[in-house]
Amino acid sequence: MRKKKPRLCIITWRDILACSGWEKEGEVECPEIQSVGWFISQTKDTIKIASTLDTNDIIGGRGEANSFYGVTAFPKGCVLSINFISES
Repeated sequence: MRKKKPRLCIITWRDILACSGWEKEGEVECPEIQSVGWFISQTKDTIKIASTLDTNDIIGGRGEANSFYGVTAFPKGCVLSINFISES
């Protein structure tokens, strides 16, 4: 089976924030963050991207095409959008 061509994307997501100081409720907001990487997979609950693409698996030594490393898993409830980056 041939693997799909990796696609770069930008994921916009909201982070979880906890404060232990004297901040009032109105002063605490979840920050909006963007992460860039190769889209790996999506399930009912999780979206995964990778920061490193090893096209010949030199790192892992298995000789597989398109091996991903530096994986970030996002709970779907935190993800605001996924924008795929055009190669043109």
